[in-house]
Amino acid sequence: MNAQEDNSRTQLEKEIRSMVARIVKLPEEKVGLEANLFTELRVDSLLGVEIFASLDKKYGIEVPEEKLKNIKTVRDLVDLIQSIKK
Repeated sequence: MNAQEDNSRTQLEKEIRSMVARIVKLPEEKVGLEANLFTELRVDSLLGVEIFASLDKKYGIEVPEEKLKNIKTVRDLVDLIQSIKK
């Protein structure tokens, strides 16, 4: 990964963490990349819909339904967005 890709990744991580923190109503520092969305951050189906709607609005992407079951952590969200944006 070159410096530009690394900066882009870091910015994406910050944006996703901030968005998730806002939706689950936690301080951003409590939302780490390895935080489990369901057990640690208590994301339920309604919050999940809100997260994916926010991702769609911000990045103009629709997450394929078959990929949703693989999302467990904030890092998984970042990886997914990065792979779709390429």
